[in-house]
Amino acid sequence: MIEEETIEENAEVSAKVNRFRIAITRDRMEVRLYPIDVKEGGLTTFEDIVEACKKENIKVELDEKTIDKQLLEVNPIEVTIAKGIKPKDGKDGYIEYKFDMSAKPQFIAEPQGNQAVDYKNSMQVTLVNVGDVLAVVVPPTAGTPGEDVNGHPIEAKPGTKARYFLGEGLEEKDGSVVVIAPGTPSVQDDVLLIRRNYVLQGDVDLSTGNINFPGTVIIHGSVTDGFEVISEENVIVNGLITGAKIRAKGYVKCAGGIQGKDKTEVTAGSFVAATFINASVIVAEGDILVTKDILHSNISCLGELRTGGSIIGGVTTAFKGVECGGCIGSETGVKTVVNIRTHYRQEKAKEQANAIAAETNAMFERYKIWNKMETLKDEEAEKLSKDITNLRALISKRQTCDNSIAKFDQMVFENKAARVKILGVLEADVIVASPYTRYTSTEPMKGPLAVSENNEFQKMAIMRGVTTYGVSGKD
Repeated sequence: MIEEETIEENAEVSAKVNRFRIAITRDRMEVRLYPIDVKEGGLTTFEDIVEACKKENIKVELDEKTIDKQLLEVNPIEVTIAKGIKPKDGKDGYIEYKFDMSAKPQFIAEPQGNQAVDYKNSMQVTLVNVGDVLAVVVPPTAGTPGEDVNGHPIEAKPGTKARYFLGEGLEEKDGSVVVIAPGTPSVQDDVLLIRRNYVLQGDVDLSTGNINFPGTVIIHGSVTDGFEVISEENVIVNGLITGAKIRAKGYVKCAGGIQGKDKTEVTAGSFVAATFINASVIVAEGDILVTKDILHSNISCLGELRTGGSIIGGVTTAFKGVECGGCIGSETGVKTVVNIRTHYRQEKAKEQANAIAAETNAMFERYKIWNKMETLKDEEAEKLSKDITNLRALISKRQTCDNSIAKFDQMVFENKAARVKILGVLEADVIVASPYTRYTSTEPMKGPLAVSENNEFQKMAIMRGVTTYGVSGKD
């Protein structure tokens, strides 16, 4: 009995015919094959299914293997027998940067061989120059269109353009962002710009290295021993400058003061302003403004030196004069020299002229000796040939120096208003000098008073109140 029942069941299974229908999804991207539980009708063969798809105007390729498998399945299921082609959306545009945009110092030391890393110069901020390509603007793509199962095209969504704005120092040209002003590149809130100000929140030390920047440098900390800051514009230091070198084509401001340790050098193409100056070398094309004291320093400026404190020790050279709210010199007799009407470049030009004269004289001395000889050795002849070549160059340099000295002489002669004004005390043993005369104080004199030069008599004059005292031009 059991064998007969099994035979009957197998016969029924083998005689069973799978019946189907097809349907298209709402988005018309798939053709689905559904089994249906009916005894008559429906799609029962591969040809039936193909014909039904033709009636539905299906244009995409059918999955024949899946159809054949479902026709023979004992328990068929719903399957996808054809698919449309989905569109590929375009890629968004973007900015491809060619430089680091963090505006922070980067470690770039590359020691060669056994050389030690120079940490003072290993941390450098990214700089760009005029003409550099900062970035390339990559455009969005249109994407690839698709089609539904009926062959109708489906448009792709194009990518969006890169979002960016150009700030100071940049322009767009032929799909590239080009630098039109030197500085540090930066990006913030989709704004690309060239920073003309380099702002450092802390100190200039090993964490930053030396700074060489084409714009203004703003340091909220201090510039520490042995480091250097160079700027094509201005330098502003909110802390101290200690044992460092500062060079700016514009002005230098130091809110904390300049503590030189006999190592600090500050050079400015404009003015220098500081709270105090101690044991430093300061050179300015304009004025030098100091809130408190100037101690044991070498000061040179082509403008006026004004200080609210005292000037003690060192050499102060101010072309247009000095205003001192405290004392000049000290009770202990520290040597203090104040020069007025003195152009420090003229002094350098004179030093260079003297050096050229010394070198030229040495050549002539050699020539005098060689002139007495009947013949010269090869090495002496070679030296003579070099001397002749060098002499031409030295003559040209000397002419340049002489022209500069003459120009400075005229400037000095016309600068007749320079004087030293003192509100405190002019202490003894202080030297006040000009290119034409000098005066050494022999005893303390209480201010307010002024020391100026009498051009007619080539003497220094001390003016106190309405009385003028003539002072000999000799020490």
